[in-house]
This record gives sequence, structure tokens and C-alpha cells, in this order.
Amino acid sequence: SCCGNQTVPCGRPGCTVCDDPSTYGSWDGTHPTEAVYKVIADGVLHGPHSSPLPLAKTCPPS
Repeated sequence: SCCGNQTVPCGRPGCTVCDDPSTYGSWDGTHPTEAVYKVIADGVLHGPHSSPLPLAKTCPPS
């Protein structure tokens, strides 16, 4: 993650790198960090994103 100077884009001279990128959600304001992808993967593999929704919630009566 880029830290410390929000007026300089990541990868440009004057940009600094965060000491601990695992505590940030975005590298550059657009691209998620590994920490964010871990939360998403955990949700899909072990959490609420892997459990089916109740049928009444997915297909309400018309």
C-alpha cells in the first residue's frame, strides 16, 4: 500500500510504501490488497457466502 503522500500516485518518485500492507484494504485507492482478498475468500469458503439463502428469500411468492 502507498502511504504518506496522497498527492503522489503509487509507483512514482516521492511515493512511500506502508510498513504493514496487511492492515490496509487498497494498494492505490483502486486495487484491493491481499488482506481484502483473504476476507472475500474466507467468506466464500467458510462463511456466509457459502451458505444457501432460504428459498423464500431467493424466490418470493408473486
